[in-house]
Amino acid sequence: MGIKDRVLLIEDFEDTVKILKKLLEINGFEVDTALTLAEAYQKLHSTTPDVILLDINLPDGSGLDFLTELRSIYPDIPVIMLTAYTEIENAIRSLQHGVDDFIPKPFDSSYLLHSIAKAVEKHKLKDRLKKSEKFRIIGELASGVAHDFNNLLQSMNVHLMLLKDSLSSPEKAMEYINALEDVLENAISVCNRLNSMGRKQDIDLTVVELAQLVRETVLLTKAKWYHEPKKRGKHISIETDLKKDVYVKVNPAELREVFTNLIFNAVDAMDSSGEIKISVKKDKNLAICSVEDNGTGISQDVIDKIFDPFFTTKENGSGLGLSISFSIIQRFNGDISVKSIPGKGTTFMITLPCSKPAK
Repeated sequence: MGIKDRVLLIEDFEDTVKILKKLLEINGFEVDTALTLAEAYQKLHSTTPDVILLDINLPDGSGLDFLTELRSIYPDIPVIMLTAYTEIENAIRSLQHGVDDFIPKPFDSSYLLHSIAKAVEKHKLKDRLKKSEKFRIIGELASGVAHDFNNLLQSMNVHLMLLKDSLSSPEKAMEYINALEDVLENAISVCNRLNSMGRKQDIDLTVVELAQLVRETVLLTKAKWYHEPKKRGKHISIETDLKKDVYVKVNPAELREVFTNLIFNAVDAMDSSGEIKISVKKDKNLAICSVEDNGTGISQDVIDKIFDPFFTTKENGSGLGLSISFSIIQRFNGDISVKSIPGKGTTFMITLPCSKPAK
């Protein structure tokens, strides 16, 4: 028996709850219920539903206000609004708040079931596409790590041969042993960087120093911006201007994913050799990070759609990299913008609220 799709029903009229719960369970859904928004928040803290049925008016608040807050934490969970005919105007407004559909009361059972099934399928498709995009990125990173490891292993082999030839000289042997230790530390660092990129992403946020996270990402992506272009006769360099002690509260793995996307895009924008500049600075209570390239640039009509899901100008692109990046930065209460001059280059600017360093 397959895993059932989970529905969170947020409705204060108990008779409606009983009817809907029975209807959905008969049709193969797992149903959880909440009579108030406070109860709904508790349910969401413990489990993530595949779709939410939300009444527009609840005893402890407005469904529209709840929807706005929900979208800042869970931007992708489908929401279907339940509303009386007298509240149709509010229901239409809810579409502007990111609701997937609204169902007037008294509801038509077949339409309700169709709407839920469509929302769940759309959600699953988006989730699969996001995962495939992440796997693509990790695949490219893994290729780079393999390259780094090959270099490290060759270095270890050379130092081992030198060590064998210098056993009669303790001082020389110790010099090669110390060099081997450095190579091993570099190998461990490579492993840790890849592990941090693929680590499970939790909702909990952590205070990190932005400059350190950027440095890690630059190292992690070196195969993409240095080794691969070099094989094709291109030279791409990254210059950094990273102010220290700029702290932000984020999910480190997700923010690395954002910077990885921006670096990859900058490399793809260069037909020949070029330069990427990454800066980190603090302006009052904001952390500001820019990723600038001197590539082909982007036209204004593309900029207008660049963060839209599935929009891409790449032949084999999914159109999700920048859309995912946009969602991640918004979830951290930040902003991401882009400026470009065709033929000159492109600059992506990320702003995030500053945080105090962890004790």
